[in-house]
Amino acid sequence: MKSRIFILSGVLAAQLLLAGVLNLTGEEYGVFQAEEKLLSFDRQAVSGLRIEDGTDSVVLKKQEGQWLLPESGDFPASQRDVGNLLDNLAALQKGWPVARTRGAARRFSVDEDQFERKLTLLADDDSQAILFVGSSPGFRKVYVRPGDGNEIFAVAFNTWEADAKADDWIDKDILKLDESEVERIEMPGLILQREDGELQVADLAESEQTNGEERRSLLARLTGLRIQSLLGTDAKPEYRQDEPTLEFTIMRSGGEVLSYRVSRPEDAAYYVLKRSDMEVYFEVAEYTVDPVRDTTREKLVEARTEEASAEPAADNPDTLLREK
Repeated sequence: MKSRIFILSGVLAAQLLLAGVLNLTGEEYGVFQAEEKLLSFDRQAVSGLRIEDGTDSVVLKKQEGQWLLPESGDFPASQRDVGNLLDNLAALQKGWPVARTRGAARRFSVDEDQFERKLTLLADDDSQAILFVGSSPGFRKVYVRPGDGNEIFAVAFNTWEADAKADDWIDKDILKLDESEVERIEMPGLILQREDGELQVADLAESEQTNGEERRSLLARLTGLRIQSLLGTDAKPEYRQDEPTLEFTIMRSGGEVLSYRVSRPEDAAYYVLKRSDMEVYFEVAEYTVDPVRDTTREKLVEARTEEASAEPAADNPDTLLREK
């Protein structure tokens, strides 16, 4: 009996020792109530952000309240995306550390020399906080390690929210316009002019009227153009801008005229767009341009309905007198 008790005591001691070792090496995944912030930084003081993935890197800087991409000619970044990333980083909490060793840091890809992402938050070019983002233990989870410590945590975070390429941060809605400010659109074989609060096809015959659905679709496409990437400010021959696929102009209220020139590089699956008020050439998707290219006057015009034909007569004073 004493022998059995001695053996069981030895087993218990071994279990306790193993639990202690696992806790020290960080392989413990016990339940823990997260309360402490993962990163210590002043959200409002952050004026710069550098993201690296081991191959590419991007820098974002805040100037006069706006986030810009200095390495891309101070092109505007997506204010929403940058704000969302900073909010998510500020909300991260430590939880229970899953590891503490240098070997674990390499294994989970949160080492100084081996990482999926390295995020550096800057305030006036001084580092406020560094976060290494590593591999994923599961859906919407990643291993992370603050740069000022050895502890590794598993947190809810999407790595794609911290891409390291400039094109992933540009404001892709930079060309968007307010539909209500469009006064006139000129396209090959087609002109729309605002009349009585609505854009109407110009020079309609008495038997014709503007197709409202097609007009709304065209207006939405032209004012909602989205870009995919920046191509720089050099007018490269391969863009073939001297052989445009499509040209059109939009006049805004106030008289400003914006000219658009769209071309397709040889064997390319995208278009190059240049707008008159910007120096940059943009890459835009085929699905963005093709429906506009295919728009004709015939699509924007339909036969006048009897109801539409009767409206002017109802407002005609002579008609009203005859009816009385």
